[in-house]
Amino acid sequence: MVLRPVNRGLRFLLEVLALLAIAYWGFESGDSLPVSVALGLAAPLSVAVVWGVFGSPQAAVPVSDRGRLLLEGLVFGAATAGLYAVGQPILAGLFAALVVANHAFMRLWDQ
Repeated sequence: MVLRPVNRGLRFLLEVLALLAIAYWGFESGDSLPVSVALGLAAPLSVAVVWGVFGSPQAAVPVSDRGRLLLEGLVFGAATAGLYAVGQPILAGLFAALVVANHAFMRLWDQ
């Protein structure tokens, strides 16, 4: 079925977009330029490291399905909340809807 690889590609895109959304939140949330730059770089880098260690398909420390679901919820939830916090409620809602739809199809197709 052609939609399965598309859904996997969407998943990767959503992961990248989550990091970009967290970076955007960081750059927009700082009170000064140095703080904005620090948040904009450190927040997504921290998330990427945690995701790589625990959440990626080739994770160094594999976690249970429940743990992975929790991690996904935290990462995608942080991205959604970050977009909302910087005044992008429509993008936040669209992102959240895509994450939920993608997750539903991943479960349906056992991806």
